[in-house]
Amino acid sequence: RIAAAVALLFGHAVAFVLGMNAEPPLFATLLATHAVLVAATLALAWRTEMHSLALWSVALTSITTLGAHAATPQRAFTFAVVLYALYMLYPLLLGARAKRSLHPYLAAIIASASFFFYGRDAMLDAGLGYMIGVLPVAQAIVLLLLLFRLLRIEPPDARQLGRLAIVAGTALAFITAAIPLQLDKQWITIGWALEGAALIWLFRRIPHRGLVVWAAALLIAVFVRLMFNPAVLGYHPQAHRAIFNWYLYTYLVSAASFFAAAYWSPRAWKRSIGAACAMGTILLFALLNIEIAHFYSTGPTLTFNFLSSSLAQDLTYTMGWAIFAVGMLIAGIMLHTRIARVAALVLLLVTILKCFLHDLARLGGLYRVASLLGLAFALVLVGILLQKYVMSKPTPG
Repeated sequence: RIAAAVALLFGHAVAFVLGMNAEPPLFATLLATHAVLVAATLALAWRTEMHSLALWSVALTSITTLGAHAATPQRAFTFAVVLYALYMLYPLLLGARAKRSLHPYLAAIIASASFFFYGRDAMLDAGLGYMIGVLPVAQAIVLLLLLFRLLRIEPPDARQLGRLAIVAGTALAFITAAIPLQLDKQWITIGWALEGAALIWLFRRIPHRGLVVWAAALLIAVFVRLMFNPAVLGYHPQAHRAIFNWYLYTYLVSAASFFAAAYWSPRAWKRSIGAACAMGTILLFALLNIEIAHFYSTGPTLTFNFLSSSLAQDLTYTMGWAIFAVGMLIAGIMLHTRIARVAALVLLLVTILKCFLHDLARLGGLYRVASLLGLAFALVLVGILLQKYVMSKPTPG
């Protein structure tokens, strides 16, 4: 067995050297030789259960593909994809015969990584850079097929979470790479937000902590990009299209992803659920203010004027904040979330103070008197709500 394995691996090295020195460069002969050597090595690993041979073979094949001098990008892509397909078929066909071995799947992952770089270079040389994202997405689909195959052959109570997680994580890594390769600007943020929520959903099927860490990193990146990146407001020229613009779907989809992640998280993760809900709510509140500022902006860029704007804009902010606070209060009452109720009442109090001490203070005469009476009434209402929904102790269920 060892002698046969050494002979096959040595055959890879010999074919590589001959292919490097061949004039003119060989293609069909060299590809057929390496394909036969790979198939024979994997067949030997299958028969003898020496699955580590697949790792040695994929390392030599990666070097061989790098040294293959193909005359055209199409030939270079064909050379790489044929050898890549053999390593992906090996664990798929092996199935339960792999038992608890990681090597067949690790070989498929290494082959996927090396093929990505070869395939990307071939597509760029062929002028297909405009659809480069198709490559990692296709590889992710193949890895997901491998993942589903693993889920079907392993009983739920005897699954190797590490093996499942490395295959699932690699598939999602290709999707993560595809997003910035193919998309730009706000689409990168949307893609990462959806992927973060999908990772939390996947954690329900494959409870591996690595998936949660990855999801948290993606969602935090989304929140930072939307809240602390000033460039996000200048991704597109101001079209002055009220409400139905790119701000709406970008922030709405991202906020919905945070709420979905909170919904799919285990109920024991109270702090994580609260953090996800809080970030989603902050994104919705930011969207509200962005839409108001966008509606009143007249220049080429978005400007925020909370204290130096017109009375109409000031009152629009105030009304928007009040409606948002009431909606958050209703949600907190229905979901029995005390922190949401507290935050809603704090925002409502700030809104009331802004309305009566800033907005209506710009008026005179009886309007100012009416504003003071309204301020007193609103503060009494806030006090009642505080006593009823915040300060009262919850009764035992």
